[in-house]
Amino acid sequence: MNNAEWISDYQANLLGVFGQPQACFTHGKGTRVWDADGKEYLDLLAGIAVNALGYAHPEIVKTIGEQASRFTHVSNFFTTPQQVEAAAAVKNICAAGWDSAVQAEITCQARVLFVNSGTEANEAALKMALAAQPGGRAIALKGAFHGRTLGSLSLTYKAPYREPFAPFVGPTEFVEASVAGIQGVDPKGIEQHLLDPRQEEAGVIPLAPEVLAAARQLADQAGALLIFDEVQTGMGRCGKWLAHQGICHDGKEIIPDVVTLAKGLGAGVPVGACVAMNQRAANALKPGSHGTTFGGNPLVTAVVARTITLMEELDLPIRAAKVGDAWMQAIADAQIPGIKDTRGQGLLRGLVLEKNVAPQLAKALFKAGFIVNAPAANIIRLAPPLIIELEEAKTLIPALKEALAQVELDLEKENNHE
Repeated sequence: MNNAEWISDYQANLLGVFGQPQACFTHGKGTRVWDADGKEYLDLLAGIAVNALGYAHPEIVKTIGEQASRFTHVSNFFTTPQQVEAAAAVKNICAAGWDSAVQAEITCQARVLFVNSGTEANEAALKMALAAQPGGRAIALKGAFHGRTLGSLSLTYKAPYREPFAPFVGPTEFVEASVAGIQGVDPKGIEQHLLDPRQEEAGVIPLAPEVLAAARQLADQAGALLIFDEVQTGMGRCGKWLAHQGICHDGKEIIPDVVTLAKGLGAGVPVGACVAMNQRAANALKPGSHGTTFGGNPLVTAVVARTITLMEELDLPIRAAKVGDAWMQAIADAQIPGIKDTRGQGLLRGLVLEKNVAPQLAKALFKAGFIVNAPAANIIRLAPPLIIELEEAKTLIPALKEALAQVELDLEKENNHE
């Protein structure tokens, strides 16, 4: 069957919540995927920052096969070596990037809950915050995206996502991602403050250290939990294990109470983690107060542990920083008409366009064999597998020039017809 036939069957059998697929992919290898028509694409989005090790990595394939031959699931009445080892590995990466005293404190106090997605991780964090500080309101940033289930949706900013499903779990106050915006919040009656260190869905906008520090101060004043959503920014994506690590303000570390992870955590298998970073957060949820049937199963946790080991062996967080910086410099040096600026860190980057043509540009690049997306009208998001080679990434540059020129030509034609 070809693309058109598969898409027709898709529409006949699946809910249309994602709209019409652009293609039907049949397989992938490394940084590339192929559709049902046999066309090859360079995936510069990595399944939206999921396939950190690319497609069909031999070590991940081997791990899945070996674990499937043992067992893939046990109930949460029990644990497995895979779950325990993966939790220890997650704790270690959450403690990385700080001095030895802070690392020791986090490693000692942190506790991990495995779930099945980033949204579920944020749901668990929300319940953790409610348990620690009942009855208050939540603070989230304008432009934030934290998921589409009712709890996480209450903390997601975009009105088209939120409004059809109100009312939510509790009141949420959305504030500007600035020191003034956060400092203007009345700390009375706050249960939690949730933010992502890089607002990727708002256009890949890094938050300044002083903004993170203001958030930490507000949470402390309110007695609320500070939650960092690292679902997309974590796992080496921004050039370190977690995007917030090592960030200080006025000589003081900015450490959240809870961190949520997913996407690159499982290199393509469905898994998320809610990490309580200190004793207060870890003690908030009691036995029976939360749970998951499939979360932390031995298949996905075996993959989590192997993913982290491979990332360590390949030094992927540091490599992501180096490749990302060199890639953006090459794009800047090319002086491509229509590109105003670049932003982001590591291999989570945004191309800032001079005009609001990002959706048209993403479509043109897809036709040319490059997968990107447009989180905002003037932003192209780039989040390739962390294993991508610089020379491979730079093949985007001539395609960008050609695609932008074509988009500009199409706009001129439309204007002339009007």
